[in-house]
Amino acid sequence: MTDTAHSDATARTLTPPIEIPPGGGTDTHVFALALSGAEAQAFATPAPGANGTGWPLKAALGADLLDPAHVEHFAAADLAGIGLTGYLTEGMGLDAAAVADARPALDAAKGDIVILRPQAFGGQAQQLAPRAPLSLLGSFPAQQGATTMERLHTPSAEGQVLSNTAPMPAPTPRALNWLAAFAAFVFAVGLLILLTGGFT
Repeated sequence: MTDTAHSDATARTLTPPIEIPPGGGTDTHVFALALSGAEAQAFATPAPGANGTGWPLKAALGADLLDPAHVEHFAAADLAGIGLTGYLTEGMGLDAAAVADARPALDAAKGDIVILRPQAFGGQAQQLAPRAPLSLLGSFPAQQGATTMERLHTPSAEGQVLSNTAPMPAPTPRALNWLAAFAAFVFAVGLLILLTGGFT
């Protein structure tokens, strides 16, 4: 085998094949990207109107179908203060135990990151054969009952990555009934005062 062929084979086997089941499965796949800046942006961004052709990320994954709406790309440095593990568990609602098992690799990732949500495969069964400049950091299922935030763009453009503010709960039927009864009482008292000419 020539040096060139050996290098190409090594690049292609950097990450083992990933089987995507029918429906896309439930795992979110997290990759380190050995590119940065404009080069990384060009790699991760599909060409407008190309219908997925000429997209380096799709080609490097060996994907038959890849929906860019469910692909995230950002620099690990954009997660300062929360870190990649925090974003995956708190931000995306991925299984904390599974993420913890891969924490050394996740914490060591200092460059760009590519995340493929399960919906990225358009429900189509396929086999990915990732090659350089991608290397798999881990595939993680969702935490049972977890809620997730919107996809990350960048903290500088979108504000804080996470928010701990919980939405106000909707009033219960019992509370609504109590409020209606109280309003009726206030109306009756006001009407009585009006009919009797007020308090003396």
